[in-house]
Order: sequence, then structure tokens, then C-alpha cells
Amino acid sequence: MGKRIKKIFFNGEEYPPETFRLGMMLCMVGGFMDAYTFVTRGKVLANAQTGNVVYLAINLQRGDFGKAFNYFMPILVFTFGILFTEFIRVKFEKHRIFRWQQIVIFYQVIIMFFISFIPSGNWNIVVNMIMSFIAAIQYQGFRKIRGLAGATTMCTGNLRSGMENLFKYINTENKSYLQNFWIYLGLDGFFFIGAMLCVVLVKIYGIGALLACCILLVAVFIIMFKETI
Repeated sequence: MGKRIKKIFFNGEEYPPETFRLGMMLCMVGGFMDAYTFVTRGKVLANAQTGNVVYLAINLQRGDFGKAFNYFMPILVFTFGILFTEFIRVKFEKHRIFRWQQIVIFYQVIIMFFISFIPSGNWNIVVNMIMSFIAAIQYQGFRKIRGLAGATTMCTGNLRSGMENLFKYINTENKSYLQNFWIYLGLDGFFFIGAMLCVVLVKIYGIGALLACCILLVAVFIIMFKETI
């Protein structure tokens, strides 16, 4: 029993956070976060910084510097989130009980829990900055799914990689490429489901709908203790 516990908890390679099940749940969280900040916090995107850059440029060109600032700050804070995640990785990569990705999930859950009680309005810019920060934590903490380096919890890269693998399958008839295509397509599908779920729950529970993300992330945290997922 002692050897089994050591195998599960002390060997960093026994329960890699790259399985499709975890990727599915994390993509749902990613879609939920983007829809949540867009619908309830002034049409800012927590994950999709490309969209924020476009909105930033549009508002700068219009001379609406107030709105431009609302898009600039989440972009800036997103970059800090990447740096923070790398700090956590270096500090906890050799932890004997937790994987370092579980540490960043723990931070996500705590922060989201408190955000879900902040009213929409004057604090939106602060909330959007925090949400972009924790979106960066998730994005940097989970950079591969099923060993596919191009698979992430955001859509654009998955769309590109999915179609690339579909072409390779058509060209070579290698079924592994077709499997990869379905993985990428499935991840984007669950991102879409997360966004749809957010819209439904916001209509019912308002800003408190974000607690659904906390539940999903707690499930991810627990699942990562298992030897096989």
C-alpha cells in the first residue's frame, strides 16, 4: 500500500494533467469564463486576448480612451498571469504531494469564488483584470492534451491543428491523424458548451453563475490525484 501511495503521489509522471477528460473540463471552464466576462462584465473577454486587442484598436481609433483602457488592462494582466504561472511551476514542480498544476487550479478556485459575489458595475474592470489573470494561469498550466502540444483550452489553435491533422489523414490515411482531428474538434466543442452553459446559468443566477466554474475546477483538482484518468 505504501509503495502504491508513493507511486501515485510522488512520481510526477504517473498522473499527467494532459488527458482528454481534463482537457474537456478545462475547455468548458475556458468557454464559460469568456462568456461570463463578455455577458456580465462589459463585453471584455477573459481568455481571448486576440479579441481584446481588436476591441482595443477599435476604441483607440474612435478616440474612446476609457473603453480602450478597459481592454488594455486585461491584456496586460494576462501577461503577468503567464509570468506568475511560470513562477509557480519552478517553485512547485518537484512537490512531493501535489502537481504544480493543482496549485494554480487552487488559486483559480479561490479567486473565482470571491469574484462570484462582486456586483456587476463599477468593479467590472477590476474583475476583468483578475479573470484574465487566472485565464492566463489555466492557459499556461495546461499546454498539452493527450500529448498534443498544439492542444490548448482556447479555440483558435485547436481549429488550426485540427484541420492540419485532417489534411494529414486525407493525405496519408494514417488513422492517428484522424483521431487527433476529433480530439481538437471535441475540445472546441466543449469550449462552446461551456459558453452556452454560462449564458443559461447567468440568466438564472446572475453573476453567481461563476460558482459553476469553481465546481468544475474542484473536480479537475481531485481527478488529478488519480494514477490513471
